[in-house]
Parts: sequence; C-alpha cells; structure tokens
Amino acid sequence: MSFVLRLILPVTVASSLLVACGGGGGSAPAGQIPPPDPDPAPTVSCTTPTATGGAFSQTSRALGLCYETSETIPALDIHIQGGGLAMSDIDNDGFLDLYVTHGIHEKGRLFLGTGSGFVAAPGNNGIQPTGLDNAGYFIDIDSDGWDDFISIQYVTNYIEIFRNDGAGHFTEATQASGIYLRKPTYSLAAADYDLDGDIDLFFAHWGYAWREENPVSEYLWQNDGTGFFTDVSDIVDIRPTFRAPPFDDVLAEHSFTPTFADINSDGYPDILLAGDFSSSQVLLNESGTAFTDVTTAAISDENGMGAAVIDYDHDGDLDWFVSSIFFSGREEDKDYQGGITGNRLYANDGTGNFTEVTDAAGVRRGGWGWGSCFADFDNDGHADIFHTNGMRSVLSQPNSQDDPFYIYFDDPSRLFVAQGDGSFTDRADTLGVNHVDQGRGIICTDYDHDGRVDILVGTNGKSPTVFRNGFTNGNHYLQVDLDGPPGNLNGIGARVIVETAAGTQTQEVTFGSHYLSQQPYTLHFGLGSQTEIIAVTVTWPGRPAQQTRLENVATNQRLEIAAP
Repeated sequence: MSFVLRLILPVTVASSLLVACGGGGGSAPAGQIPPPDPDPAPTVSCTTPTATGGAFSQTSRALGLCYETSETIPALDIHIQGGGLAMSDIDNDGFLDLYVTHGIHEKGRLFLGTGSGFVAAPGNNGIQPTGLDNAGYFIDIDSDGWDDFISIQYVTNYIEIFRNDGAGHFTEATQASGIYLRKPTYSLAAADYDLDGDIDLFFAHWGYAWREENPVSEYLWQNDGTGFFTDVSDIVDIRPTFRAPPFDDVLAEHSFTPTFADINSDGYPDILLAGDFSSSQVLLNESGTAFTDVTTAAISDENGMGAAVIDYDHDGDLDWFVSSIFFSGREEDKDYQGGITGNRLYANDGTGNFTEVTDAAGVRRGGWGWGSCFADFDNDGHADIFHTNGMRSVLSQPNSQDDPFYIYFDDPSRLFVAQGDGSFTDRADTLGVNHVDQGRGIICTDYDHDGRVDILVGTNGKSPTVFRNGFTNGNHYLQVDLDGPPGNLNGIGARVIVETAAGTQTQEVTFGSHYLSQQPYTLHFGLGSQTEIIAVTVTWPGRPAQQTRLENVATNQRLEIAAP
C-alpha cells in the first residue's frame, strides 16, 4: 500500500500533481515566571501522560496551555504536517508570549505571558489569519524595536504579515512588505545574508511542481532596511528533486527547514537546507552575491525535516543535525513512500565540509522525526539533541493496524543525551519527556528563567505540551542576550564563544532553524562544574566584523551584551 498527499497546487501550475510525504534553582527573579506546580493528571485535551519521576515534569495545564481545539476547519492531508510554535516578548513587558498553530482543526492562538503562565490574547491582538495557518514567526522586519508577525498559511497567497503597533497589537500589512508567495510554504529562516545591516528572509517550499522555464523564486527575500522585500532567489542554487513513483517525470521542490549558519567562518551566513526526498543541501554564501551548492555525498539524509546547528564537538565550528525517518522493519513491509535510514549528524571540519557521523554518535534510530534542537539540558557542557515525532493521515483511524503510519501513531519523542565523548543515548523516557502524541514544531528554551532549558512541543491538531526541566545536579550555566546594532537589534548571526578551563563552546544567534517554529534569541551554555568563565567573545555580523570580549565573567547569570 502506498500513500500520497493530495496537495492542492497553485493555479499557476498547469497540470495537477500528487506529492507523497516522505517526510513527509531557586525562585525566579522579579518579573520572571516562577516554577509552576506539577501538573495533575491530564484530561482529554492534554493526552501526553504526566511525567513520573525523572528530571522533567509536564506543566501544560499549570501554564494555561491545555485546551480543546474546535475542529471547525476540514483537514487535507497536507495539514497533517503542521503544528508550530513561536515565542517572543511582543509587547516588551518582560514576559515571553507564545503563538500556537495547530495545522488542523482551527487557526492559531496567541497567548500572553503573565509571569505565572499564559492567558489567551483577546482577538489574538489583531493576528487574524485569513486561512488555516501552518506556522507563525515573530520578527522585527522594520527594526523599530517591536516584533512583527509573519503567518504561513494554507491559502492561495500562503503568507500574511502583521505589523506591531508598538504595544503588542497587530495590523495586517502584507502588501506593504512586497512579499508574495505562490508555493506551499513551511519553515522560515532569517539573517543578514549580505551584511548590509538589515534582516533578510528565506522561505522553504514543499510540494510545488518545478518548471524549467521559470527561474528559482520565492525563497530568498532581500530587505531594503525599511521592511520592504525583493525576491532575489535567482542567486540561490536550489535543486529540485524527482518525485517518487508514479510521477518520475515530474520535478518538484521539497524543502522543509532552512538554517542560516556561517559554516566556514568567513563572516557570511550560509544556508543549510533540510529537504525531503534526498533534497537536503549545503549552500555556501559567496560574500553576499550568491549561494553555491556545495553539497557532497556525505549529505545522505533521505527525508530531511527538522534541523539543529551547534558546535557539538567543541572544535570551534558549527555542526548540523537533521531529523528524518527511521523504519525498524523490513523495507518490503513498509506501506508508505519515503526513506527508512533515519536521522543524520554531520560534523564540520571547519571549512564547511561535512562528514556523516550518525552511527558513531548513536542518533540514527529516531522514528519519524520533525522539529529538533540542540540544547544542554543537564548543563554538563555538552549539547544534547531533542526531536519530536509522529505521522498519520486524515484517513487514519485510531488503533488501525492496517494504516501505513500505524507504527508512528504513538511514536515517542527522543531526547539524546550527550555522553561527553561525541556519542548520545536516548533517555527521553527515564527523564520524563514521555511525549507520544503527534509532535511537529518545538521550542527549547528556559521559559521560566531558572537556568535550565525547558521543552515546548507543538502538537498537530491539539494544544501544545510543555516539559519543565528540573535537573538538580548542581551544574553551572551562562545565558547570553545580545543587544544588536540598528537594523539587527537581536544580533541575528552573531557568534558567541564561551571559554572556560574545560575548553570553548561556540554558538550563533539564529532565527527559525527549527521546523515550523521560532524560539527566543537567548543563547544557553551549560558549564558543568566550571565556576569561572575566562572570557565571552562576541563576533558581530557586519563588514568589517567587530568583536566584544568580556573577561572573568560570573556563572549562573543571564548576561546582556551590547554591540559596539
């Protein structure tokens, strides 16, 4: 039995196309969210079991994020891939706010942070998508100090942009942005790719028929500095893929998750593009003038969906994790179209060349993975990997063992804990991250500001699930917030290096690198037993690049660093 998604394509495509889914410590400071009480037993609207023991506890209900969805909008199979999260302080009141998309059933909901949890925003504070939304992103596109909102939807134009009025309320202003999309759109990434001092946008497109007479379009949008964008996708060497049977003669685009990351340390953000049907690519930034495809045979993931980037091996460059599909049975017994060989971890040699080290790291067997992140959950100084899972179709029936996605109905999320030697062990169950619902987008951030990274999971068709981190191992940490230059106030693309007696850790400030999701810009560094930080060095995006170096920095704090 094969399975295909019935995707409604834009009217600009002459012929119809069926596209298969291969991927298919202590109290909080004033003004911050205190640790909530543990959840009581879950109800039908929060189907993930409450954690029993382990370091994590489920806090969805305590935070006000457990609710029923209305199921008022009919679903297509393409909707099954949706369910993202966006978190930012949209009204600058010191509390993080959260936008939740569900993929199916109903449009997204905006929740305002209160200091003890979240409350529904009246009328979504003006964010009223025309169509059922797949994802949403808070980003200050006009550099006025207030995050605007980009809505990715399942309607003909696929996008709406809402401008922030300076008080956390929004007004639709799509036409004024200059952005138009005619392709099914998924994740969004942002960075100053040309180093001209403002933030540009990159959209991923999945399931659009490729016509050779048309140039590459609607991927890369250049900002003029005022929030007006021009399509410059013709400088990007995007590669389409052949469709799986029965459409071998049709090319289509199948990208899911883009990430801007400076993989060769030349100061220009490159693009790591996780794509379905063996379409993942490494696109090298040629000094802001073009992106060249330098993908090698090492980039071997079959169904790239989610992605995460960090220097996991502490050698000073950025490495890349891609979540994909692992099938544990015989290939001839597989009833869906797509790959079977699992996740990939790509180690960078410092020049942007990657080596596939998945098996040595022990992270291949991840089920049907979607959103993924690198984060040091136990603060031991080594980044761990989390990704959420699940798959079904609109025709799937509960407990139907004849369904092609049956083994992925309750596919548990994975938490691969770093062992300190380059390898990882899945400890999701023992640590209490027992998520077995249809996870899609994720956020890994310290939402309650207690020095430990928590996990938020967007669930297809349902309210989100939150796992609060309660590790009590006494390890130290440092969190870094950047006050960036005009045009890039959050310092997107800045590289931060933290040096201790144990060595160095390297991270970059990224936007939107997780599948369908956007997390706060704060960088979190676990420090293990180290009680002294020799130096924190920030290399700011721009030409010429400027640096800020702070020495003898205290641990266990949230440090704000301003651009020169």
